[in-house]
Amino acid sequence: MPIRLLIFDLDGTLVDSFRDIVTSCNLLLGTLDAGPLADDQIRPCIGRGVRYLVECVLRQGGVEVGDAGALVSRYRDIYRAHALDETRLYTGVRETLTALSETGATLAVLSNKPEDACRGMLAYFGIDRLFSRVAGGDSYSEMKPSPLPLHRIGEELARSSSETVMVGDSVYDIETGKRAGVVTVAALYGFQSPEMLKALEPDFSVSAFSEILELPFIATTGR
Repeated sequence: MPIRLLIFDLDGTLVDSFRDIVTSCNLLLGTLDAGPLADDQIRPCIGRGVRYLVECVLRQGGVEVGDAGALVSRYRDIYRAHALDETRLYTGVRETLTALSETGATLAVLSNKPEDACRGMLAYFGIDRLFSRVAGGDSYSEMKPSPLPLHRIGEELARSSSETVMVGDSVYDIETGKRAGVVTVAALYGFQSPEMLKALEPDFSVSAFSEILELPFIATTGR
């Protein structure tokens, strides 16, 4: 059966938002009189949603809190103010997505970032119109690496698992795709190390976003 639905992670896959996430995490720590963390201390915290990010950063920074709920809200406010300071589309994203949509493929985004933040970022870069569905970590009852969000998107867009591809830069993306029984594509240029992603044995991998157009299933993508 041909591939008809391509689902993309956002941070580290479509957009390079790493610097703004790091800045926001360290600004949060600054409000707690804690020193800044290095990039590699924050990197493992990214990808499992805002609450996990904040709790992980607090642990890395040696900050003890009973309930991180208030600090999650504080981080959201900080990140909202800095989310687009340095964040950029990866090279070739706009052109590649346009080319994929012209093949007749259905495109969607599945992130663990809140849905409204995803939509705002996609609209800022002017690529929101290319996606038939944008889902975030708060869109369903579970988030990646659970396969539930991916299954729900397929149901909403009337696409089966055998027609679907998951593209992402984190182990959570590849795990989600494998659990959902779809084709997986690892984005090796993103936030996590290529070695970590390759260890999960994705079906395909790309070193640049535009390489997606060269994958064998693209030739059969369509309605």
